[in-house]
Amino acid sequence: MFLKTPAKIESIAWEGELMSPDVAMSAKPVPERPVVTIGKPEFWLAAEALETELGKKWTPPRGGATFWLARFACTLRDPNGRLQINAASQTLYLRPRTASAAKAAVYAYSLFPDRLTVEEKGTFNVKLNPELTFAKAISFKPGELGANIEYRQVFPVIQSYGAGEPLASWEFKAHPAHPIEGTQFVYAVIAVMPGADGGRGSIELTVTSQNQYGRIKYGLPQKAKTNVGFTI
Repeated sequence: MFLKTPAKIESIAWEGELMSPDVAMSAKPVPERPVVTIGKPEFWLAAEALETELGKKWTPPRGGATFWLARFACTLRDPNGRLQINAASQTLYLRPRTASAAKAAVYAYSLFPDRLTVEEKGTFNVKLNPELTFAKAISFKPGELGANIEYRQVFPVIQSYGAGEPLASWEFKAHPAHPIEGTQFVYAVIAVMPGADGGRGSIELTVTSQNQYGRIKYGLPQKAKTNVGFTI
């Protein structure tokens, strides 16, 4: 399986202005707000993807769990070019479909990007290896291709957190040479343990900007949160 990261979001889950509760309750003028587009999550069964590439039955790294390769997308923009956007965070919340299952029965097994710095530019290939971890695909050997993902970096600095946990996130920080606005795609391998009856999840997005009133943190309005959930 070869996954090429698209240049733009093709299927939209929600689009609109982010909100800041602190500003909404103050007497100060409401500043302009960043606008975001959140794509509908995409999923592939890891077993099917890896068996296709390996040409033989794939054995998961942990017995009994079902693994999914997931892609999440969002676009951040300043409609009038007046916001100084410093940082953004995309958070993935996971839980089992069965209420009686343990919270950790569904979790992010591995995350990509794990860490990208401003020096890493351009397009490069990533392989999802049989151990379900992400690695740069510098060269390939027969039977080791895994799921190949062509990835184009948009945000200059990315750091992921929460691999192995039901709560994971990607933090994006601006760099003087690169604006933080644009479309970005992130990937996760999601593990669903036996007894969970599948998984549920949602995406949260927060953005921090600076203006004459100080630093302001924006998040999704309540009406958007019903559109960004998913089931696997």
